[in-house]
Amino acid sequence: MALRFDISSDRAKVNFKAFLFLLGILLIISGIWYSQNLVSILEKQATEYVKFRIKFLEVSLNNPTSNTDINFLFNEVIQHADYPLIYTDTQNNPRSWRNISPEIDNKPIEKFTKKDSTILFKALERIKKENPPIPIKYQNKVVLGYYYYGYPKVIYRLRIFPYLAVTAAVLFGLLGYLGFSYIKKNEQQSIWVGMAKETAHQLGTPLSSIAGWVELLAISDAHKETAIKEIQNDLARLTKIANRFSKIGSRPELKPVNIRQLIENVVSYYERRLPNMQKKVRIQTSFSAENIVLNVNEELFEWVLENLLKNAIDSVLPSRDGLIGINVQVDNEKNLVIIDVADNGRGIQSQNKRHIFRPGFSTKKRGWGLGLSLARRIIENYHGGKLFLKETKINQGSVFRIILKKRET
Repeated sequence: MALRFDISSDRAKVNFKAFLFLLGILLIISGIWYSQNLVSILEKQATEYVKFRIKFLEVSLNNPTSNTDINFLFNEVIQHADYPLIYTDTQNNPRSWRNISPEIDNKPIEKFTKKDSTILFKALERIKKENPPIPIKYQNKVVLGYYYYGYPKVIYRLRIFPYLAVTAAVLFGLLGYLGFSYIKKNEQQSIWVGMAKETAHQLGTPLSSIAGWVELLAISDAHKETAIKEIQNDLARLTKIANRFSKIGSRPELKPVNIRQLIENVVSYYERRLPNMQKKVRIQTSFSAENIVLNVNEELFEWVLENLLKNAIDSVLPSRDGLIGINVQVDNEKNLVIIDVADNGRGIQSQNKRHIFRPGFSTKKRGWGLGLSLARRIIENYHGGKLFLKETKINQGSVFRIILKKRET
């Protein structure tokens, strides 16, 4: 038995992931460039605004005939600034400052400690690198001092915001990737465990039957013809099972199949085994047309129906006779064939509805949670149809619906 994989599909996934990665990098770079461009514009505007305010103060100081209150100008124009500001003499010794640190903003220089001086001079060195000082001149000749200035706090925050956003996005993406990888790993583990159990289950019945017939032949030749016939049937069953598993992961060939005949064969297979299951179950079928032909892979489609029937049989309550209905309708207007598999069993809890097709999920004590997942994969990925839970009611039953495109004639 060989499992084959679709290499082109894997390459497409890798290429798509690479595309998403490059797109993410491009978006991050574009976002940083755009935000930093905005910051540059704001810095220029802030610089022009600061220069205007200080030059306005300088003009007022150099105009002795002006009625402007210089103290008012200094207090309102300079002291209320929202950017770091240090006024120094011509020897670069700080004389006044603003928005440097809460520890020293309102503290006279006479009360400065060594720590305070360190804070002030470090701030001066920092804002020296940001902008050239604005000289204050008397009568445009004598330099009285220099104003060193930085930028408003909002600009400093805007500078680092893109990097914080990128860091948060990277961390979020990393956590998402780790979480997704963990979920995917668990899902893959569930798939492999489920596949192993499904294989054992599929092989177990015909192998047990063959072992029984061989043991019977060893005892007596009285049932030789019957035993040989049944062993041949079981070997054919094993071949069919091997073919089913060999098609998982590859693109199976679809051929025109009489869907009515296929369904009746599957129903007949289960009806012969119902007595051994110790279940009182009747299986009824109905078809809206005699000849319904679909393009399907017969072996895989039988597997889907067997899984749906097995689930329906397992859901039958011990206190009630089971009734399973398979209803096939043709919608000529939409060019669809609709197959409903309904039972009168225990139903599905509301909290389990969104999990029933997830690999590894099962509400049965001995379930392996792969049947419905495989069935949906076969219908949707291989046949281009849909498989979903149409309705369910607790202790009243469930209806699973398959929708396939009608074969064009």
